[in-house]
Amino acid sequence: MKKYLLGIVLLNMACSGDTVADKFGVVSGKTLDGSGKPLAGVTILIDNSIFFNSHLSTRSDVNGSYMVTVPTGAWYAFAQLKVIYNNLEYQLYLHPDNPSGFGGEGAIRNFSWKLTGEKPAPLSGYYGGLVTIDNFPGVYLENDLIEFHFTAEGNLVDGSPGQVLTRKTSDGNQIQDIPIGRYTVTAHYKTEKLKLRRWNSDDVFQESLTFDFQPQIAGQCDNCFKLEYNK
Repeated sequence: MKKYLLGIVLLNMACSGDTVADKFGVVSGKTLDGSGKPLAGVTILIDNSIFFNSHLSTRSDVNGSYMVTVPTGAWYAFAQLKVIYNNLEYQLYLHPDNPSGFGGEGAIRNFSWKLTGEKPAPLSGYYGGLVTIDNFPGVYLENDLIEFHFTAEGNLVDGSPGQVLTRKTSDGNQIQDIPIGRYTVTAHYKTEKLKLRRWNSDDVFQESLTFDFQPQIAGQCDNCFKLEYNK
């Protein structure tokens, strides 16, 4: 009986011209760098917004193009670029031209490499790196009055020239959205120059500190650097 019913279903599909491929939509697009040139080898993740750990993936070709078929469902598209910079491996999200979800009909989603800016939902955070600020035990200053100067040492992670940035903390503890690169940082509290070192280390405090963002500090943050100041 089951075989008989299956035969009827297949016959109806054949008569209507439907195929398995007709039941799938296509997600396609381009991956580009900041100047509009193609980025090859970018990982494209088509993530199911309902079921945990359920996704499809592909990679962009030499022209920066990709295409993947999706079944019926609720999906979001993401793009991740792997970059080696100063012997560190970074996983960086690219920026979508349209962050909206889509169904089994498919969609066009293009991605570009941005060094700064807020990531659109459902992602969170910023494309730039994070610097966290802490004080040496017993030294208590108003963190929001400390002025930090970041001088880029060479090109940034995307190969573009770096700049000198002057920043203060947004909440007394963090400086967000700094283009990922290698920097030398100095700090001033009012008229006083502070000394710096890597957080939670035995390094000697210095008036200037050169650092790379860490791709990951386990259980704490990604693409970040944690520093500590002293008088």
